[in-house]
Amino acid sequence: MKNQQFILYLFFTFFLGISANAQQIGFTTENDAYLLKLNDAYYSNGIFLHLAYADESKKKIKRVHRFELGQQIFTPLKRTTRTPADIDRPYAGYTYIQYTRSWFNNEKSVLQVNGTLGIIGPASGGEGLQNTYHRWLQFAPFLGWRYQISNQLVLNTGAVYAYTLLATDKFKWMGWGAAQLGTAFINAAVGTKMLYGLFNSNQSSQLWNAAVEKKGMPNKEFYIYWNPKITAQGYNATISGGSKTAADSAVTLHPKTLVFQNTIGLAYSEGRWAAQMELVHQSRETTIQLNRHRYIGLQLQYRIN
Repeated sequence: MKNQQFILYLFFTFFLGISANAQQIGFTTENDAYLLKLNDAYYSNGIFLHLAYADESKKKIKRVHRFELGQQIFTPLKRTTRTPADIDRPYAGYTYIQYTRSWFNNEKSVLQVNGTLGIIGPASGGEGLQNTYHRWLQFAPFLGWRYQISNQLVLNTGAVYAYTLLATDKFKWMGWGAAQLGTAFINAAVGTKMLYGLFNSNQSSQLWNAAVEKKGMPNKEFYIYWNPKITAQGYNATISGGSKTAADSAVTLHPKTLVFQNTIGLAYSEGRWAAQMELVHQSRETTIQLNRHRYIGLQLQYRIN
């Protein structure tokens, strides 16, 4: 417990230390319970705090710096885990800090590069948080946390590149590709983003977490979007775990090579406030996972400047 508290203390201290430069602050929550269904499984919960500020490079290219403190919790389908055979998706907690820098060269291209420091395992605090909010909400607890993925340090880097293929006054179609490499996640993904409604250029749009300006406020946005993607998984530590010892009781599984995900969302931004809601539908992540998974993400942001 002391190790968990110390690691979480370091994360919060660092996050609060960089908050003085923030021009925008935000909060995101993701949970399948928002679908008002009784089942709670797989990607069980996500909580994220984020700060961002904008500046310009020497070439007058807009850059957005974004810091995120997040925690994700993963569980199998069955709450009443009695043996490893009951686990179709490993128990895992994941807490991290991530820095992302975005460049907007022109109206069509977006480049994002990120670095992540985190911890997977008991030290992430995932078990304690889930047990706490399940108790508050009077949900039944998951009984197999003794089988969770063991502690593993996360050092990861990633990149995203997107390009606008078609744009009109009310419709935009973009293609994008992404990759991650590090101690916890190795994967590559391709997808597309289509949006309809009232939106800004990429460098000032909530679509890319860029609705933050060095001075002033971006224009109003109100649009719906669709973001399908396919991910090729090489390694996922929340499923496969890290190095094991003879005393390790963690249950690990093999990730599926290809994971498909569909996201449909609604975004609104005006003045100092921005809000977003999305429904995510994801295919099976492991080779023995029983069901597909759906959850809802809710985001609220406030511009300080």
